[in-house]
Amino acid sequence: MIGKSGKKILGMALLAAGLTAGSAAAADLWLHVKVDGGKNAEMAEINMPLAMVESFAPMLQGRVRGGHSIKLRDRDYDVDQLRRVWRQLEDGPDATYVTVNEPDSKLRIAKSGRYLVMTAVDRGGDGENVEARIPVSVMGALLSGSGDSLDIGAALRELVRYGEGELMTVTSDEETVRIWIDDGAER
Repeated sequence: MIGKSGKKILGMALLAAGLTAGSAAAADLWLHVKVDGGKNAEMAEINMPLAMVESFAPMLQGRVRGGHSIKLRDRDYDVDQLRRVWRQLEDGPDATYVTVNEPDSKLRIAKSGRYLVMTAVDRGGDGENVEARIPVSVMGALLSGSGDSLDIGAALRELVRYGEGELMTVTSDEETVRIWIDDGAER
C-alpha cells in the first residue's frame, strides 16, 4: 500500500498531469504516472490514454468550481487574480519571476521558451522536491474560463495539441513520482 505521503503526491500528480501534452491525437497519446516507494517497496503505475483523461474533464470541472481559491504562502488568491497575473507573465520575456530562498526550502518559478518551469526544494522535513514543466499554452487554456472556474477541458485539449513530454517529477526521501506523456501504452 502506498504511504500517506505517496497518496498525497499521487493525487497532486494526477491533477497536475490532467492540467498539463501536441502533434498527435489524444487517442495516440498516453498519460503515465509512476510512483516508486523506494525502500518501502511500494509501487504504483498508471498508464491511461489521454482521450480517457479528457473524458474525465467534466467531473474535474465540478471539483474546482465555486468560490475556490489557491493558497500560496498563507495567502488565498482567487482564480480571477491569478488570471491577471498570468496575462502579465504569459506576455513577458523568458525570465525567473519568483525565487523564494528560505533556510529549509527554495521555490523558483520561471518562464523558459514555451514552458512555465517550477522547482521546489525542501531541505528539511521529508526532503520533497518538485520539478514541473507546464506548457505556457496549457496554463493559458486552464485560466481561460470565467469567474472562479478553471477550464479543465480547454487545458486537456491544449495538452493533446502540445504532445509528448515530461511534465513533473516529485522526489522525497521515501518515494519518487514521475508524470509524462508519450505514444506508448506502457513504459
